[in-house]
Amino acid sequence: MSMRILSVDGGGYLGLAVAAFIDGVERHFGVSLHSRFDLFCGTSTGAIVSLGLATGKTGADIVDIYRRHGVRIFPPSSAWRNWLRRQKSLLRPMYPTDPLRDALHDAFADLTLGDVRARGKSALVTAFCTTTGQPRIFKTDYTEQPTPFAHYRLRDIALASSAAPTYFPLVEIANPVDQRPEVFCDGGLVANHPALVGYAEALAALRMPARQIRLLSLATPQSDLGEHGRAIPGLERGLWGWRHNLGSIVIDANATIAHQVLRRIVDSYAAPGPLYERVQMANPDGTPFDRADSHTTKMLMELGAATAALPAVRQRLAPFFQ
Repeated sequence: MSMRILSVDGGGYLGLAVAAFIDGVERHFGVSLHSRFDLFCGTSTGAIVSLGLATGKTGADIVDIYRRHGVRIFPPSSAWRNWLRRQKSLLRPMYPTDPLRDALHDAFADLTLGDVRARGKSALVTAFCTTTGQPRIFKTDYTEQPTPFAHYRLRDIALASSAAPTYFPLVEIANPVDQRPEVFCDGGLVANHPALVGYAEALAALRMPARQIRLLSLATPQSDLGEHGRAIPGLERGLWGWRHNLGSIVIDANATIAHQVLRRIVDSYAAPGPLYERVQMANPDGTPFDRADSHTTKMLMELGAATAALPAVRQRLAPFFQ
């Protein structure tokens, strides 16, 4: 019997495209991803999508979360106000936490990782713990060795995983075992492409034979970060010279290398080996992940739906629904 793993990258409001893609896939194959996958892995916005699916939500449900709350989380502003907001980020986060916290409370209420396990599903969410200075993998108790994570609320770990530095404040969570407070930030700093972590967990913790693993990874729309000879601030760059894309480079680079490593691992097996597919969408206009205006919403909805309708993509996904 195979184990199906679904992994969703981080990417802020760009996650709406992934939600629209999932909605299109579910409509085409006539089945929910919740029913077809066993382990759900997510980082940042991908944690919201993955935990939503793990608790039984459909792609349409998750689209609704983004559309109802996106503008409050990332309020549109004029170019001038947007510039001021970014200058202020040198001293404090650009956005308050409350709108995102309210959205996650609306989506998950008081559900915990233990509740995910009670539904017969497993979940894995990445974050970085600034208290310990170490990555943190929040996960359901899916082995005989119990973890302290069962009582963590989904809304709290999703908030922790989404706390992108300079964009949102750090997130403090009381350890449910001893109530000791710990502070967290964005899981994208750890593994923006968490599929590699999920694959390792399936092999090492769940003891799944590699040939029984079917892994589907969904990326949020990615921009071309290459400078390609265009006007650049030169080689002697300080913080100001790196201000536009350092964060994207750090996060996208770790996703790219994780994909390449995972691809090589999977391809190293003789047939029949594990199955690994990654669906990527382009972001040709370089739309930032914190833009949630009506134009961006329409564009992301159309991008996700159009990608789900591609015959080549449907063919690649078919083995996950057989």
